[in-house]
Amino acid sequence: MAVSKEQRESDLKKEIKQFEEFYLWLEEHMPPKFFDEVGHENVMLVAHNLMDFNLQGYFSNIRLPKGAIVLCLDSPDADLRILKHYRKYGIKNYRAFVSNSPTPFPQIKQPLRIAVILFTQYLEKQKKERVPEKELHAILQLVQERNPEMNQENVQQIIESMNPRFIRSLNQDRFILALDMYYRAKTRDLCQYEVRYNEDWKETESPSMQIVLAWRHVPKHDFLYRLAKMIHRHGLVMQKVNSTYIDPYSKDSIILISLGIHGSNGKAAWEATNVKDFLQELATIKYFEEQREVEKVFVDTHLVRGNIGNLIKTMVSFIHQLLVHQDPNIYSFANIQEGLCRHPELTLLLTEAFEQKFDPEQADLNKYEALKEKLVSLVDKLDTGQETNDTRRKNIFKQGISFVDNVLKTNFYRNNKTAFSFRLSPSCLEALPYDRAEKFPELPFGLFFIKGFSFIGFHIRFVDLARGGVRTVYPEKIEQYQIERNNVFAECYGLAFTQQKKNKDIPEGGAKAVILLEPYERLKIEEEIFARELQEADVPEEQLEVELKTFHIEQKRENLYQAQRSFVEALLILINCEEDGTLRAKDIVDYYQQPEYIYLGPDENMFNEMIEWISAYSQFHNYKPGRSFISSKPGAGINHKEFGVTSFGVNVYMEELLKFIGIDPRKNPFTIKMTGGPDGDVAGNQIFNLYRFYPKTAHLLALIDGSGTIFDPEGLDLAILVDLFKEAKPIRFYPAEKLHEGGFLVDTRKKKEESAYAQKSLCLRKQNGKVVEDWLSGSDMNYLLRHNVHQTKTDVFIPAGGRPRTLNDQNWQEFLDETGKPTSKAIVEGANLYLTPWARRSLEKLGLLIIKDSSANKGGVICSSFEVLAGLTLSEEEFLQIKEEYVQEVLQIIDDRSRDEAQLLLETHRNSGAFLTDISEWISQRINSYMYELLRYLETIELSKDPNDPLIQTLIRYCPKILQTRYQERILTELPEIHKKAIIACAIASRLVYKRGLEWSPTLVDVLPLILE
Repeated sequence: MAVSKEQRESDLKKEIKQFEEFYLWLEEHMPPKFFDEVGHENVMLVAHNLMDFNLQGYFSNIRLPKGAIVLCLDSPDADLRILKHYRKYGIKNYRAFVSNSPTPFPQIKQPLRIAVILFTQYLEKQKKERVPEKELHAILQLVQERNPEMNQENVQQIIESMNPRFIRSLNQDRFILALDMYYRAKTRDLCQYEVRYNEDWKETESPSMQIVLAWRHVPKHDFLYRLAKMIHRHGLVMQKVNSTYIDPYSKDSIILISLGIHGSNGKAAWEATNVKDFLQELATIKYFEEQREVEKVFVDTHLVRGNIGNLIKTMVSFIHQLLVHQDPNIYSFANIQEGLCRHPELTLLLTEAFEQKFDPEQADLNKYEALKEKLVSLVDKLDTGQETNDTRRKNIFKQGISFVDNVLKTNFYRNNKTAFSFRLSPSCLEALPYDRAEKFPELPFGLFFIKGFSFIGFHIRFVDLARGGVRTVYPEKIEQYQIERNNVFAECYGLAFTQQKKNKDIPEGGAKAVILLEPYERLKIEEEIFARELQEADVPEEQLEVELKTFHIEQKRENLYQAQRSFVEALLILINCEEDGTLRAKDIVDYYQQPEYIYLGPDENMFNEMIEWISAYSQFHNYKPGRSFISSKPGAGINHKEFGVTSFGVNVYMEELLKFIGIDPRKNPFTIKMTGGPDGDVAGNQIFNLYRFYPKTAHLLALIDGSGTIFDPEGLDLAILVDLFKEAKPIRFYPAEKLHEGGFLVDTRKKKEESAYAQKSLCLRKQNGKVVEDWLSGSDMNYLLRHNVHQTKTDVFIPAGGRPRTLNDQNWQEFLDETGKPTSKAIVEGANLYLTPWARRSLEKLGLLIIKDSSANKGGVICSSFEVLAGLTLSEEEFLQIKEEYVQEVLQIIDDRSRDEAQLLLETHRNSGAFLTDISEWISQRINSYMYELLRYLETIELSKDPNDPLIQTLIRYCPKILQTRYQERILTELPEIHKKAIIACAIASRLVYKRGLEWSPTLVDVLPLILE
């Protein structure tokens, strides 16, 4: 039925009157700054939405082209409810305003809260803030009080990069703070923040606590929501929030936030919460992702505070790493988490025990022991009538108790950190519910566990003075990550154990660090946010693709670097000490109380930029090893990839092994296959070695790397591969037209969509003299990736890349031909742990000769040790002056030590028929046994000051000749005493075994005078 004209006019007048009432109400009850912030047109929108506010459930979203305005009833969790709707948006400004009286709805007694949200925008056209010269000069003077190196141009550039709204929201004091925090955040991963308290908050109606913070590389997704959630959980209310992103689309993105905070129910912030605990959690909110089960059971219910919730999450990761080896299904990550959540009262006791042991303000070992005893008793009595579940949960809690009991020091109570780090006694391995010796045959000397933003990591060393590389495992897919997560600790242990055997020729024992980083997939939502902003800015499709690709590469690399920096920072804080072992860092209860000097090296996913950063970081914080903290530095060091030091040793073993089977590689043709591509360190340099030393005899038939796999029945063109090596390009860039008949190249990066559920990959084949495209299904591609190298028949196979356990207990038969024989006559393990022990032994029983990784690739560790030696005795300038000569001498030492061992291995095998891998173990055991026998003796005596003393002569002769001739005095005065004794012990032990063989075995201390004659 049509509405009459009179009715329409009446309704319209009623609507206008109602609008006017609400508009006037806003004018009367909202603060003046609200109108400045929102603008006239948007105030009208707010008034319209307020008219039917009750019909919208008292929660109204007004979407704007560049942001949103949200109306809701004021409450302590109002900001939380608002921000929950915008978790997948980049928010550059968030400002909330509260009315000074209840809403104009009679039945509602709460004030109105209006939040104004501005989203980040791509290429936003905004008026740059130009500060008047006089005002800028005054600001500069205040900034320079904190940062003398800042100049007027720097300050103006920073101001221009800030959002004008953010600048206008700050008074001068907070603005100076913001500039200072930003400047600090540019070079630090830690949250940079300062706090101001307002004692007169009631009179001034200003927040009782004001925080200004700056933080690098903060994800847009979820950050402000999680911040609001944490603030609410502490009984606090965000009264004012102003934020801005600077350079938001690059790896150098920094968020600046000014937070005005009150306590709820009219309290001051410091009355409502423990401010120290609040700030500790604030400074780590970026680094600890939500684990909903732990949050729901412990944190949301206020059973524990947020920091302890993060401790529980960390315990889940550690316990999983140790128990997963008993049964990966029973002790899955989810089941470990469930176990701690199923009995929260026991988990609570576990965390209370941790606090009694490590909280610097209340540490009490007597109370800790009493709590531990109570907890052990309760766990033993756990009986729900479900035996399987009870056994699982008992084991989980026992590992939790073992974790707390064996931690010797932790950074947990430090105010600011990027990760939690723990130094544990290796005795934690004795509490395992399975035979420890089967999985971990020897107890290490020291163990560190580190949990940070999207990563976990371990550092394990087998003797006090030890060195080894830092490996970062960075899976492409979440499925692969979940597989790798089951093996982080085991991989670190295996690599360190191998390193201990590998380091037989150097004074430092074996160590290794492994970091497992979640795949970039978890940050894909950041790309989605960026893509939406590009689309909203009407960026052309071609430019959009370029921008997204650049963003992906930069963010993925920064994610890697951030994890590595965090790992090193968290490790160093627990080992940076005075001469007597006293830690320099505060708020750490230390039950170890001895100096720890650790030496790192490069490994998988460790690039020159990070190597240089680690060295500089160590020097900046005055850690005693200084720049020697990490080896393979590109400048004042010996970079492994640049000089091919690992491959140099691998090549010596290959040459000696080929001679043993009757092939002189410098005269006779031989065939070879490898894993790893020309852009890799070990593989790329070994390709270069083939080209340099055997250009006419080496026929490289098959390769595989991350970009694909390649096969050529007559041998790939080594000159082309060397060009790819120098250009750091993978296999996929090999020109297919250079393949011989029957050759092929699989390029895994080139895909063709068949359907929403299927892709095909490009395979280029040489057929009838032409290159033919063959698009492979996913299963066909994976078959070639798995089998091409392993099935190609050659004289020798060098795994020079690939994950540990690639050839394992289940798939070692893939290395056999159609007759059941190995597809190669010999293997030289350039990659660590490529074969499992069972796979090695199974292949050896079929006649395959295998040079084990702990022998084959020791060139890298020898080089790193001599780099450490140079770092301890020379300045950077002095080293650079002699670097060229020093490197050549180190390469000759690698050649000598590798050839010594290769010849001993093969001669022993010829005489005894024993497997080469067993002989390799015997050599390592014999040298290490002699070394530590000697070292125990040397530790009881004082070394002579006389350079002609036989022991001192052994020390000097161990060093490269250029150090002996130019810097002999430095060797005697600059090297730590323990380092000198370790050098003497290892020099004597390795020389004896290589010269006298494995049959000679007297007590060394008894015959020491004869040896030194």
